[in-house]
Amino acid sequence: MHADPSRLLRLTFTVNAVSTAATGLAFLAGGRWLGPLLGLAPVVLAVLGAAFVAFGLHLSAVLRQPEISRGQALYFALLDSTYVAGSVVLLLGWPQLLSSIGRLVFALLADVVAVFAIAEFVGYRRLSGLVSRTA
Repeated sequence: MHADPSRLLRLTFTVNAVSTAATGLAFLAGGRWLGPLLGLAPVVLAVLGAAFVAFGLHLSAVLRQPEISRGQALYFALLDSTYVAGSVVLLLGWPQLLSSIGRLVFALLADVVAVFAIAEFVGYRRLSGLVSRTA
């Protein structure tokens, strides 16, 4: 019996969707308190929070489909990679925009998202391998 090549993607997408939506809800609910702590205006955290929740819901919608396509796997891997790259640019290019705690929090978030992106690229490759064997 062959292992499901989408298993890693499903696990990664599930953890990604839940953790990203939870972070978004925390930003939305705690923006007044978290904003000053992170060095951001509460409205900025509200926008980020809404975007994170939307991303988590989008990912959840893909998880409800019977199959994850290679295109979807690549799409989310590229989105997560873009988030990591943007975070690095922000943290290195404009470190004064965030407090020291804010820099630490966003660096840790980028680290977690980088792990998601790596797992998504591996999952994409596994799906691609299945396609080449059955073609």
